[in-house]
Amino acid sequence: MAAVGYSLMENEFENSILKFRIPENWTVVDTTQSDTLTGLQPVHNNTTIITITSTDVSPQKVVDGYVNNYSSKYPRFKVLKNEPVAVDNEEGIRLVYKNTGSSDTLFTGPIYISSLVAFSKHNQTYIISSNEVSENYYQKMVEPAMNTLINSIRIKDYSSSFD
Repeated sequence: MAAVGYSLMENEFENSILKFRIPENWTVVDTTQSDTLTGLQPVHNNTTIITITSTDVSPQKVVDGYVNNYSSKYPRFKVLKNEPVAVDNEEGIRLVYKNTGSSDTLFTGPIYISSLVAFSKHNQTYIISSNEVSENYYQKMVEPAMNTLINSIRIKDYSSSFD
């Protein structure tokens, strides 16, 4: 379900499903994947780093799927955080994990950090996820952007409007 969006103000984004404050030094990008609601990229980068998607799978099953899949595929996979987080007045789950490339069988490659937040609203699960980035880049750019999204995202209730 792709959604066309627009900016309400210079630092806000809204489409037919959600709205949020755009993190500082980030921009919203159009996405073409059917389950992606929107994406974000740093203003100095042409790569989408954060995506917001929806699914029918529960937040706990989403997180369990990541943990089970990555821990069996990647030898240096490690959960850094798996904790509850409040998102749009609902309890969600924040998962932050470190990983290496899939071909790093000698354990010499760099460590990458990724994160996701899964939460349910109006009988649908929403996932805010980040691509793998270096630990330094995650701490300086991605983590603050994820926090802005977590604190500002609002999912539209089709029975009412945003106020």
